[in-house]
Amino acid sequence: MDGLVLTCDHDGRLRALHRVGAGLPGLTGKPGTPFPVLFGPDAVAGALDLFSSLRKSGQVIDQPLFSRLDPMGGFHVSGLSDAEGLVLAVARAPGGLSAVMEELATLNPRLAQRLAPLREVVPGPEVPSLDALFGEMTLLNNELANAQRALAKANAELAASNEQKNRLMGMLAHDLRTPLQVVVGFAELLEQRLDGRLEATERACLERIRESSLSMRHMVEDALSLAALQAGRMRLARRPSDLMTLVRRNVSMNRVLAEGKSITIELSVPEPPMPMADIDPAKLDQLLNNLLSNAIKYSDRGGSVRVALSEAPGEGGGWARLRVSDDGRGIPPAELTQLFQPFARTGRLGTEGEGTVGLGLYICRSIVEGHGGRITADSAPGRGSTFTVELPLVASSP
Repeated sequence: MDGLVLTCDHDGRLRALHRVGAGLPGLTGKPGTPFPVLFGPDAVAGALDLFSSLRKSGQVIDQPLFSRLDPMGGFHVSGLSDAEGLVLAVARAPGGLSAVMEELATLNPRLAQRLAPLREVVPGPEVPSLDALFGEMTLLNNELANAQRALAKANAELAASNEQKNRLMGMLAHDLRTPLQVVVGFAELLEQRLDGRLEATERACLERIRESSLSMRHMVEDALSLAALQAGRMRLARRPSDLMTLVRRNVSMNRVLAEGKSITIELSVPEPPMPMADIDPAKLDQLLNNLLSNAIKYSDRGGSVRVALSEAPGEGGGWARLRVSDDGRGIPPAELTQLFQPFARTGRLGTEGEGTVGLGLYICRSIVEGHGGRITADSAPGRGSTFTVELPLVASSP
């Protein structure tokens, strides 16, 4: 290992220059010369900084010093200050201190002993070359590209799996809806055909069949709607429709559920005919089913549910306003903000233990917003809940 070891006084003036190996031919100087001068005019400033660091901290390790005197462009200097003065080890490459000290141990044991404390100092991190940095960046870019490809593949597989799940869910719900309609229809037919011949227990059984079938049909409709929403395929078959007739029919159908808890449904509609509404009747029927079933579910036995339909003034022919109110337990304020999110639940079962998956109000909001309307909830513990739906009406023809 070629290098130099310089011994200086505390003011940095050269006392002796000791060659290791072939030495460093470009560095020469007479005793008494300030050691920064040895590195050439272009390196004096850096050498003075090195001298200042050495005076302050007592040690320097592998400090680079750029100089035109060296064909490689500079040196790496390590050194310390002790009672005798300064001792500096100069090498061309970083990390050369150990090799210089090994050579010096044979050539000048006493001088090697002076440098021995530097062995305990951990060298600073090596500054990587531009080639090394470029190679590392290339490697990282390749790893990032591989990760992006793997993520894209995983996303594609996840999308395909989700599509299969939505399709299967839609198929199951669709296949369940038809037999449920048959069950409801035959239950109604039996009740009509056997009217007057049924005992109270038999009539109660038929009502229970209709009630359970209607509840299941509501869940099936929600499952179909959720699958359509998640797949981005929910379509509205809108046409001018009579909201008053639709609301009356739906309330009549849901009275079956209400009678199971001895709950009355009070209906209020305007006396004069309302303008036609540009709606999807099937989706509005589903909306009413969800609002009424929730009102019945969270009302105490013997309570009442109120449904009010009215017309409100507004742009483009006005608005139809539908309110569904109950006198149940109400909803805490902290839960109101999440009420219309998918799978959001109030954290409570119905008054008689009825459960919910938390889809009904999310689907209600999607249906209302799909019609260009809005839905709001007003509720507090102990004073029941009111859900208000506003939908645009079709302007009357002149």
